[in-house]
Parts: sequence; structure tokens; C-alpha cells
Amino acid sequence: MNLPIKPDTAARISRYALSAIALAVLTACAGNAPSVSAPDAIYSGGDILTMAGATPQYAEALAIGNGRILAVGSRAEVMKLAGPNTKQFNLQGQTLMPGFIDAHGHLVYATHSMLDADLAGVKNIPELLERLKKHAAETPVGQRIVGMGYRPEQMAENRHPTAAELDAVSTTRPIGISDGSGHHGVMNTALINELKLGANTPDPEGGFYARKPGSKELAGHAAESAWMSVLATRAPLTAEQTRTGVGRAVALWTENGMTTAAELGLGLSGDDIPIAQTIINEQLLPIDLVVFAKAASADRIIDAAYQIVQDRKKPNADTATELLAVRSDLDKRYVNRVRLAGVKFWLDGSIETMFMSQPFTTNPPGVTTANYKGMRVDPQEQLEAALDKHWKAGRQIAAHAIGDEANEQFLLALEGVIRKKGMSDDRPIFQHAQFLRPDQLSRIRAVGGTPSFTAGGLFPMGDYISGLVGPERVNWVGAAASAQKLGVNWTLNTDWPAGVSPSLLFAAWNVVNRTTKSGKVFVPAERVSAYEAMKSITINAAYQYREETSKGTLEAGKLADLVILDRNPVKVDPMAIKDIKVMQTIKEGSAVYTRGAAR
Repeated sequence: MNLPIKPDTAARISRYALSAIALAVLTACAGNAPSVSAPDAIYSGGDILTMAGATPQYAEALAIGNGRILAVGSRAEVMKLAGPNTKQFNLQGQTLMPGFIDAHGHLVYATHSMLDADLAGVKNIPELLERLKKHAAETPVGQRIVGMGYRPEQMAENRHPTAAELDAVSTTRPIGISDGSGHHGVMNTALINELKLGANTPDPEGGFYARKPGSKELAGHAAESAWMSVLATRAPLTAEQTRTGVGRAVALWTENGMTTAAELGLGLSGDDIPIAQTIINEQLLPIDLVVFAKAASADRIIDAAYQIVQDRKKPNADTATELLAVRSDLDKRYVNRVRLAGVKFWLDGSIETMFMSQPFTTNPPGVTTANYKGMRVDPQEQLEAALDKHWKAGRQIAAHAIGDEANEQFLLALEGVIRKKGMSDDRPIFQHAQFLRPDQLSRIRAVGGTPSFTAGGLFPMGDYISGLVGPERVNWVGAAASAQKLGVNWTLNTDWPAGVSPSLLFAAWNVVNRTTKSGKVFVPAERVSAYEAMKSITINAAYQYREETSKGTLEAGKLADLVILDRNPVKVDPMAIKDIKVMQTIKEGSAVYTRGAAR
């Protein structure tokens, strides 16, 4: 319920928010600290939604300075802090709230995909081939032709393309395309031959190569670990390509209101470490990036991260370019806006390969296995060893787990390490968590976990998912309301570019309305309020990443990470949430995106 804040409540908020500044001023007067300068800017004239509280709380004005929020409260009290150089921003009825935090995305991977053919939304294979031909004409000879974004279940043919069909684009140039999930892909004959794959190539653990009917010859489609091994063979990006790709990715993230991005799988591409090093060395990011290393590459990535930090401690390091970037929150976990937060495992794959405790009701397209339950990707013993190594060591563990059995495996491993080493505040993350049984949600709470729902797929894929699992298990999908009732911290994410949309507002629209393409309401009992959805992309996400003391709400002392929206998401018609426009994204007091401004 959206209740207007009472005057006496507003006064209390103002006094609390201003107390930090008042204390600083008194201390300065006593000669123990320099005087507090006036705010750099003051915002007023619209809804200022603080996200601090169980129900919507508003302030009349917000002051920022030196990258932090200085005061939040009544306009009269905040304006007393203004100096001659303080800028006044009139929101003109627009809404100011904390910057959005993506609880699961792939900004580094997007550095590649933003350079590739865009195959999102193709309606059939001929359209896919036409887009590839256009991209091939723009790709220098000698480079692999790459694309991403098609979704077989949404195409007329209801299947992946074949190598023979991709050969219509080129028989001599290697071609590799990923589907929208990033867990499946297709090679043309030239790429199959380049990688020396063939009938005698065995399926790897946690993946498979599709075969031609009645033969062992490869058909072109590869899934999970088989496809990941293909992705790892892509030629490294040049420094210039990295700058271009990062620039495009950052533009997309900030255009969607995000001040903290994520890379939940550094190591998916063979050159991810050099890309991350370029990002750090050249200070390419205007927003924060939280990184989780792909489990199979974790030791190599952790060693590289350690070396980066050590290099910046050398006495002869160029302090202008090599030392840690100055941060308003003095969070030394970040190096030039990049932070290695933990390790991520893949316990299953896409909707078509999710690991279920009971067989699919209807097999996904192309799957003929009887009693098909999907597949596991990373070995259980590897997960348990990582938990044993990192538990209570300050490094978080995240697991890609869609099916209920994949989530069960993560829970069993967590419960085992807690029995062995005791409870900790490591905050494990159940990424995607689309199929959670009711008993599993209470166990997630017990281990201190956070389910992060990739909710953008509810609208385009809800009807499809219902057919795969049947009426009983469909009630488990994206159980945000159940998590809310149990007091489980939960978040929303984009999974971009593997998700269906880079917009967290679109993800929020999905969990609030849960409408599918057919117009049905997909498990109405799991709908949440707009305010709860906004919490999932602000303070809940900050808590997930262990950054709730500096991000996620508009409170004095926190970073001035802000987003300005053309409408208030907790006041509009719920069906209009997806149409709200981001007008400006502000990171630590500096605008990093302004709608309509030249980039």
C-alpha cells in the first residue's frame, strides 16, 4: 500500500538524515576536523522514494556531495545546507530513487556479444540467416562470424538451426551462434572442421553434441559444456574491440538505470581475464562491476586478481593510473570499479536442460530421451570442495540452478558445510532459482541464501514452461511472493545478454503482473507488490552482494547512486511499469546517462 508520509514522520526522517552532518559540523567547530562543505547538489520537486522501510517512504529533498548522500528530508531543512555553488535540481514531478543493482548479469560477456550479430527476436531460420549474412558482410575476412539471441521455442521451426543451414551464409568462413540463453549454440561445417570435431568426438560431461539422424556425424547444435568449449575457442578481442564492446555494454546498462553491474561467470570466454585487466588498467567503467569467477577457471582468475592488487602496491607504480581508484565509500574491495566477489557454479543449464527431480511432463524440442530430467553440469564434489575452501573466507558462492534438483544439490552442499564449519554470513546465491519447492525456500532461509529470479522470461516463456512441467510444478516457478512471506531475501536480475531483456523494470513488471503471451496470469499467488519488486533491485540486491551499508537506499552516508524515472513505479498502474523511462542514471553524484543526450 502506498501511504503518504505523515508530517511528523517526515520531520523524524529529516532529523535522522541530517544528524550525521550536524555531528560533523559540531566536531569541526571543536577543531577536530575540517569544516563540512556545502552540498554539490540538491534534488527536490518530485517523489524521492528512499526504499528505506517495509512500506514506501518519501522525502522532499536530497542533498549530495563528494559522491555521497549528505541529507534526506524536508525541503526546508535540506535547503539550509545549500551554499552559493550548490546546484538545484527540480525533478519536475519525476521520481528519484536508488540506482538499480543487477543481481545477475554478464557485462564482460556482453563486451563480446555487443560486437556480434543480433539474433534476438528472429521469427524463423530464414530471418536468422539474413541477419547473419548482413553481419558477415561487415565482419573482416579471417574473423569468425558470431551471433547471439535466437530462441528456438519462439521460432516457426521450433528447433535450432543446423550446420547445413548455416552453410548457406558461408561454407568457408567459420560461424558460431548462441541461442538467447547462451547455453546452446550452432556451428557451421567450417567451424566444426576448424575445431577438429566429428563423429568420433565424445559428448563431454555435462553437455552434448546433436547428431544427424541415424548417424554419429555432428548436426551443428551443441549444448552446455560442449557449447562452452566452443565459445572458449573464439579469438581474443583486441584492445580496441574491448574498448568498443565495453562502451556499448556500459551504455546499455546505464540506459537501464543500473549503477552496479555484474559478471556472473568470468571465464566463459577464453580472453575474459585480459578483458578484465584492460577494463581495470584503462579505467573503462563509470559504474561498479561485481564479478564471480566461473568455477572451472576460479583458481586462475583469483591468482590474476591477486596479482592486479599486488601490482598496485609497488612503490614505483604510477599513482595517477595504477593505484586503486578513489571511492566515496572507501571500499577497498574494488579496483578501478571492479570487484571479485566470489565463485559461480553451473548445476544445470537452460530451461531445456534444467536438472529436475522428476521427469519433464513434455520433452523440450529435439529431446527423445525417455523419462528426461535434464542434466547436471558441474560435478557435486567440485562444489563441495569450493564451499569447504571458501566458507567463512569472505568469498561468496553462487550457483546457476534452475531445476528443483539443481537447487537441491546446492542446498545439500551448503547444509553439509554448515554442519562441518558452522553458520556464516557468506550469503550464498541461488541464481535463477526458477523451480523451488516450498520446502526448499525455508531451507534457503536457514542457510542465509538469496534466490535471484531471472523473471524477464515469465511473459515470453510462461506458456512454454507450463507445457514442459505440467500444472503441479508450474506453481514453483519464480516463487517471489512465497520468498517474501518467509522473510527470504530475494532479488531480480536481467542475466543479460543471456536473458530476454536488459531492463530490470521489465523484470519487475513480470513479477508484479506475471502475465504471459497468451494473456493468462502465470501463478497469480506468486505476484508481489510494486514496492517489493523495487526493493529486489535496490536494497535486496545490495544485501545480496554484501554492500547494503553503502548502496540500495537513499540515506545519509550512502553512495549517491541514483536513478531518475519519468514516473513512480509504485504509483503507476502495475501494467505500466515496463513502460517507465529512465531519465538519468547517476553514479556517485555524476550523471553517467541522460535520456536524449548525445553519448
